[in-house]
Amino acid sequence: MVKILIDSASILVVDSEVDYISKGYLYIENGVIKSLRQGEAPEEVLYPELLLSGTGRLITKGFSSGFTVLSLYPLRYSLEDIDWFLLREMLKAVKRTDMYYISVLSLAELVSKGNTEVLVVDAYLDEVARAARDVGVNVTLAPPLNCGLDDQQQLNELKLLLGRWHGRVEGVKVGVTICRELRDNYLALAREAGIPIFLLELERAPQSSLKDIEAVAINPLVDTDLPAIYYGRMLRNRKRFSGVGIGIRPSYSTREAVKELLWSQGADPLDALLSGTKITSDLIGQRESSSLREGSRSSVVVYNQSEPPGWPTPRTLHSAVRAVLEGDLPIETIIVGDEVVVDREGVLTVGYEVFKKAIKRFEDIYPTLPPSLLQQQL
Repeated sequence: MVKILIDSASILVVDSEVDYISKGYLYIENGVIKSLRQGEAPEEVLYPELLLSGTGRLITKGFSSGFTVLSLYPLRYSLEDIDWFLLREMLKAVKRTDMYYISVLSLAELVSKGNTEVLVVDAYLDEVARAARDVGVNVTLAPPLNCGLDDQQQLNELKLLLGRWHGRVEGVKVGVTICRELRDNYLALAREAGIPIFLLELERAPQSSLKDIEAVAINPLVDTDLPAIYYGRMLRNRKRFSGVGIGIRPSYSTREAVKELLWSQGADPLDALLSGTKITSDLIGQRESSSLREGSRSSVVVYNQSEPPGWPTPRTLHSAVRAVLEGDLPIETIIVGDEVVVDREGVLTVGYEVFKKAIKRFEDIYPTLPPSLLQQQL
């Protein structure tokens, strides 16, 4: 599909600030938001390939996760934080092709919860890229170095990503993640490749200059002037204008992480919405789709308030933002680029047979897992 029109909708416009259109239209052409205005759609956009009714719908930008580990997805109900030892043990038990099926399941849940951009820090990221294209989500893929995994394997994966995906496939970006300490050889690697560095749990301020490179701290353990992303228990340390991530949690939902900001920090809802959408998308390099405005690549989530137990669509900016963050509105449609990736609460891009095969694969794997993983009560 190349032309999509949603008319008579309430729209939260997300850019450097958040604005509210109480009744307007949104027109997408070739994956780009061409028109987004108050009032009725003009004659020139009234004949799209897909026309969606916006009556009783609230539209806004999709959420973004600034840090996600997919290979631990099968353990998500028993883990409270990222455990690199368990991740290493999991990778011993699964094959590269198994990572595709893990990624399909986890990315499908991410998308179904309204996430349209994701930073994935993991192994076998070439398989994650394939799954992301099949599911329809935008991803930034950053192999982890100095994190307890096989660094040479991760460097080989990075070369694979740069050769196949970086700058070649829309919606797929590449970076590198460094745990705890930034070394000059890591800096040179990122500078040569022209990719961003994500500094995970930084223990001390970088000694080298970062002026010519894009660097983002994730759950920093020291004070830093770098832009930052927080996830898990460290969400309580989040500063304003920082991003948020999922990490590992029972529900792969950024909206749940943003709720923690509202409850634990008393964050302003507008600030929290920006953190969970535009700010995080910008920080992970997904700037083309980080906003919901004219000229942006579409990253659109449609919430349905028309079905019982529905409620009249909010009339003010503040109430509309709270409806999205706290109202637990059902997601009806998600559009990423020119693809409808979720419609009527079902993932369309990946067929049911793929899900069945993925679930069957893990039923076979579970009995063969190491004791350290079986103790996690899969």
